[in-house]
Amino acid sequence: EKPKGAAIGANWTVPDYNIEMIWIAPGTFNMGEESSPHRVTLTKGYWLGKYEVTQGQWQAVMGNNPSSFKNAGSNAPVEQVSWEDAVEFCKKLTQKERAAGRLPAGYEYTLPTEAQWEYACRAGTTGALHDGTVNIASDTVDASLAQLGRYAYNGGRPNGTGTPVVSCTTSNATAEVGSYIPNAWGLYDMHGNVFEWCLDGFVTANPQLPGGTDPVGVTVDTARIRRSGSCLHPAKDNRSALRSYGAAAFTNGTGLFA
Repeated sequence: EKPKGAAIGANWTVPDYNIEMIWIAPGTFNMGEESSPHRVTLTKGYWLGKYEVTQGQWQAVMGNNPSSFKNAGSNAPVEQVSWEDAVEFCKKLTQKERAAGRLPAGYEYTLPTEAQWEYACRAGTTGALHDGTVNIASDTVDASLAQLGRYAYNGGRPNGTGTPVVSCTTSNATAEVGSYIPNAWGLYDMHGNVFEWCLDGFVTANPQLPGGTDPVGVTVDTARIRRSGSCLHPAKDNRSALRSYGAAAFTNGTGLFA
C-alpha cells in the first residue's frame, strides 16, 4: 500500500526523494537579536526539512546539479541555488507529490517564512546559537556544532585548542548533511554549511521583521531573506538571529530547505 502522505503531528519522509520532514508544532517565541527580541506567535504547525536539500535530491527533482562542491558528494547540500530556483524546486516537488496522491488539497511545498525558520532554528532556546550554551560576549563555539568559517565565535578557537574551525574555504567542500549535531527538535545545519532561503522579502527600512502573529515580510521586493549563515562565514555570522539577504536571482553559496 502506497504512503498516504503526512499526518499532522507526525514526521514525514517524501518517498521518492527521501526528503525527511520534521513536524514543527505552533508556539510563541522571542525572535531577533537577544538584546532586543520581539514576541512572535505562530498559530499553525508546519513541516521543515530535517536536513538541507542535498545535491542528489535536487538532481532527482530538477534534473540538474548547479553545485560548485560536487566533490563533496550527492549527500552534501546543493548550493549555487537562487531564490527563484528554490521556489521552482518547491513547485516541482508539489506537482510530483500531488500527482502521486500524497498531498492533501490546500497543501504545498514552499520555503519557510523567516519567522518559521528562526522558530525552528531556536527550538526553544534563547541564546545566540541553538545549542543554548554560547554567550554572545565571551564564549567560543564547539567545532561539533556546525560547518563554520575559519574562526569560531567572537574570533575564538574551538575547545581552546588553538585550531581554527574547518571550513569549505580550507577543505574545498561543504559537509554532508547530518555531519554535525542537531538542535533540540532534530533539525541539522541550522547554523553554517550553506545559507537557506526564506519566503520573505527584505526591506532595508524595516531591517527586522516585526513581532505579532504569523508575520511575513514583504513579498514584492526583489531582495530575499537568507538565514543560517554558511561555511564561508565565522560563527558570529551564523547566529540564530542573524539575517542576510540577496537578490532573488543571486546564487553564490546558497542552498535551501524544502
